[in-house]
Amino acid sequence: MKRPHILIVDDKKDIRLTLEITLRADGYRVSCAASGEIALDMVNKDRPDLILLDIMMPDLDGYEICRRLKENEKTRGIKVVFASAMRKTKDKIEGLDIGADDFITKPFNIPELLAKLRVHFRVMDYHRKFEKLVSFAHNINVLDIDTMAEAIKNELGELVTADRFSVFTTDKDGGHFRLIAHNHEENEMDGLEMDFDKSPLMAEALRRMEEVSESDFSSSRFTTDVKRDKYTDDYALCLPLQAGSELLGVLNINGNSNGFFDNLEFNFVALIAEILSASLKNLRQLELLRHLAITDGLTSLLNHRVFHERLSSEFDRSKRFKQPLSLMMADIDFFKKVNDTYGHPVGDQILKAIADKLKAHLRTVDVVARYGGEEYAMLLPQTDAGMARVVAERIRTDIESESFATDKGKLKVTVSLGICDTTAGDFDSGAQLLSKADEALYKAKNGGRNQTVIYNQKDSL
Repeated sequence: MKRPHILIVDDKKDIRLTLEITLRADGYRVSCAASGEIALDMVNKDRPDLILLDIMMPDLDGYEICRRLKENEKTRGIKVVFASAMRKTKDKIEGLDIGADDFITKPFNIPELLAKLRVHFRVMDYHRKFEKLVSFAHNINVLDIDTMAEAIKNELGELVTADRFSVFTTDKDGGHFRLIAHNHEENEMDGLEMDFDKSPLMAEALRRMEEVSESDFSSSRFTTDVKRDKYTDDYALCLPLQAGSELLGVLNINGNSNGFFDNLEFNFVALIAEILSASLKNLRQLELLRHLAITDGLTSLLNHRVFHERLSSEFDRSKRFKQPLSLMMADIDFFKKVNDTYGHPVGDQILKAIADKLKAHLRTVDVVARYGGEEYAMLLPQTDAGMARVVAERIRTDIESESFATDKGKLKVTVSLGICDTTAGDFDSGAQLLSKADEALYKAKNGGRNQTVIYNQKDSL
């Protein structure tokens, strides 16, 4: 750890020597200056953390030196402690008014002097930590989890002295952990996921919703069958990350050295956990808003607006790479009758059930959206109309054979589907492809429903 640097400014050689020996013995790095001009020059070359400054000196007095230091943006942050034989209250007030941080009278009471210096450096250390904490809070308050994880990895180690740290998020169901940031040497840990029962310590912290600590982790009840050969004398601290009653994740702090907990500032670590919790909560809310902006609230499929965006991009990609793209439209037959007979809540249950059926038959590269009302739209990249028809028939026959559970009992419904692919005509846009798929759907509905129709330019309306 870097030793604090103190500059002694005094024109009396014996005082400089006494202070230098005393302060070095107490662990400080010490520099000395016999005059104000020398002191100012030394400050510019090797900035000290604190200056012990005499007032009465032949060239520049201490007041003037302090005034210059505090007027300079580069040096105003240096702590200035006047060390003077001047005892009058007005002298002390003058020094404090121009920016000094303390006033110590000569002759020195050495134990008192050392105690005051320790207090100053402790306060300075807290200030530095809180400045870093503010910066940390700003840098992790971002719009995506990857940027947040990188900031945590780069900055958390500067806030907490720990051999190892890690931050895990939890899923909303509260049964799964995902590692988002750590300072472990093992890169294969990146993105690690595990169930709660694989980490009893983290699970316990979330269950109790309070910090859990162990001074001998390897021998504790929280140790699993995971090998920990390189981690001896384990000190483990796990803090839940939460917003109210909502569980967001955990912060783990680990150390190997004896007495690790004695040097750990628990309140400061708890403050870090609160900041992490707030940022994770903000990010989770942002992700929810993003999800709501692109999905249909009832079926959780993509919404009408996003479908058109995806149609445009997939159509352009199909043209660029000369690969077929199929567009399928599906419509629930006689859906109005379902709503009129059983009510809209049952109709909503059918809409969600059909959406689930569509997702079950499509690939991850395919796009499915609720187009409007009881209509659905699907994009199948690198798929011609013949291949799309196979998928459509699987969907249709699966729905036809299903009895859907609703609040009014089990209901049977059917769907009609229309298909058009990019090879069916000289299309200039995705909108034209959509129009022709809709024509095919219209033919399926007019032709008796519960069937699949492929667009044919010869039969175009």
